[in-house]
Amino acid sequence: MAGTVRWAVVAMLAAGVLAGCDSADDPVVTSTPSASSSSASPTPSPSPSPSVTESGPQIPAAAREQTDAGAEAFVKFYMEQFNVAWTKPEAGLVAKFSAKDCKFCATVETQAKWLVDNKQRYDKAPVTLLDIQAISGAPEGQIYLTGTLRQNQTRILDESGAVTRTDPEKTLPRNIGLKWQEGVWLMFAVERTS
Repeated sequence: MAGTVRWAVVAMLAAGVLAGCDSADDPVVTSTPSASSSSASPTPSPSPSPSVTESGPQIPAAAREQTDAGAEAFVKFYMEQFNVAWTKPEAGLVAKFSAKDCKFCATVETQAKWLVDNKQRYDKAPVTLLDIQAISGAPEGQIYLTGTLRQNQTRILDESGAVTRTDPEKTLPRNIGLKWQEGVWLMFAVERTS
């Protein structure tokens, strides 16, 4: 990445702009069913950090290292859980791997809960992580990354298999922030790049 672009990304992250996703081209925003077909749900309370003894998916060993490579592996793992949460669907899944103040994570969780409650699901992974790279400039105990997500062209199906909606394919450059807490990485922000 060019030095000027990298500095702009670091400056934006350091300024606290990396707080959540509210872009009209975000997969979690464009994937929300119409307001007329759902009721508002409260923001979920994420669970504490995952441990190696709790049930459900576990953070892979490579993603439990407090290194750039460990952070990159964690983002890959997190996006896999995002996809499971919307295709299975399963509420509460991404909350296990999210910081309490992660707005992006809360939005992903709200959508997963909506899908469960309304007996709908995505027919395939809604998001593919195309690339991810750690960058410098984060405070101690955090790491910033930059990457590209692809919002896949997907169909949302009801319990009978009927298509209720489709999402178009889009390429989404993103800045990502992780926090190191209790020996594991937690997602704390995903934001569109400027």
